[in-house]
Parts: sequence; structure tokens; C-alpha cells
Amino acid sequence: MHRGQDTSRLSPAAQSDLKVAIRAVRALSDFCLIAQYRSHTPETIKYRSKYLQDFHNYRHVFGEFRASKADHRKAKGASHDLAASQARQSTISNYFQVTARQKANEASANRQERQDLVKEMLGQSTFNYPKLHLLTHYAHQIEHFGSLPQYSTEITEALHKPLKDAYRWSNRVNATPQILDSYARESACRMLEFNLCAWGKELELAPDIKNLVSGLQKERQGPKGKQEGPVFGGRQQP
Repeated sequence: MHRGQDTSRLSPAAQSDLKVAIRAVRALSDFCLIAQYRSHTPETIKYRSKYLQDFHNYRHVFGEFRASKADHRKAKGASHDLAASQARQSTISNYFQVTARQKANEASANRQERQDLVKEMLGQSTFNYPKLHLLTHYAHQIEHFGSLPQYSTEITEALHKPLKDAYRWSNRVNATPQILDSYARESACRMLEFNLCAWGKELELAPDIKNLVSGLQKERQGPKGKQEGPVFGGRQQP
């Protein structure tokens, strides 16, 4: 089924697969939402296990999309072999008196048989891979170590941004020294900015330096007049 396709025109089998797929997605979504809770009770852990089991009960509908290119080639070859066998059988049946309707019914049955064979072969793909297996350990982790959001990697991932920016600013040739130089230069400038702002509050500075500090302080003002800390390496400081 493709995006924008009218689901009311799907065959009964396709509509049944669509309902199963919706149940699988809903179960996995509920599992992900409840796994993000910052506190848990035995009941929420039971709900989490139930949602994960529901997903495993319905996941078979995605089996054909899990198949590799080798699986697709193997299924296509088996379908061609079956089509050749069916063609030979049809040649033999042509020696007998067969009506046009019987021929059409036979062709439809043969086509359905080939489709069922391909679907069965592609549906044999497994979901045994690490990321999906790790979901089974969530309950144990929560019971022994607490809620999962505390293991979030968003903070460390955010620290990659200045390094990626520095790579984009480089010429892509021996980029590592350029990235380090750019990162160190930006951090030194931000530290100097922070020091100037701190000195401006504590010391009597020359007029030109006061103007510079005043301009820096204005740049640090937030959208609602709230003062924000300087950025060190792309990360906002309090």
C-alpha cells in the first residue's frame, strides 16, 4: 500500500494486514511512551511488558519489508520457477476442451499462488537483531536502576554540533587539525567574552572597553530580556 492510496479499495486480505500493522504500531508507540516515564510502579512495568508482547504478536505483518535483497532475489527466482511449471501445466490442459472462463480462473489462481509463495518466503525474515532484543531488558533495568530518561544521550550528542560545524568550515582536506583549531579558537573567544562581562561588573574599565562589554551584554540578552550565559563550544552556560 502506498501513501495516498484509497484504503476503501483494498482487498479484504490487504485490509486485514493494514489493521494488524496499525495494532503493531500502536503497541510499539505505547511501549515507547510508557518507557519515557520518569517514575514507575509495578503496574506501569506490567503495562510496558504487555505492550511489547502485543507488538511481537503483530510484527509478522512487517516481515516482507524486513527481507534482504538476497531474500527478494530468492523469492523472485522461486516465483519464476513456479510460473514455468504452471505454464507447462496449462499447455497440457490446452489439449482438453477448456472454456475461456476456466482459463481465466486458472490464470487467476496461478497468479495468487505465486503471490502467496513470494509473501511466504519474504515473511520468513526474523526480527532477531540487537536493538529489538534490548527492549526485552527494559523492565529489569527500570526495576534495578531506575527510569530510563536518566540515560539520555541528548546532552553528549549536542556537543557534537560545534565539531560538525567546524568540519563544514574546513576545506575537507586533512580536516582534523582545522577542526581542533577552529574549536579551540571559538572556545577561547567565548571564554574571553565571559571574562570581559565579569570584569565589567567588578572593575572600572576604560570607556572603549566598557562600550565593548556593554555590546556583549546586549548580545547576550534573551528574547524576553532574560540574560543568557555565554556559549562554550556550542553549549549554553547558565
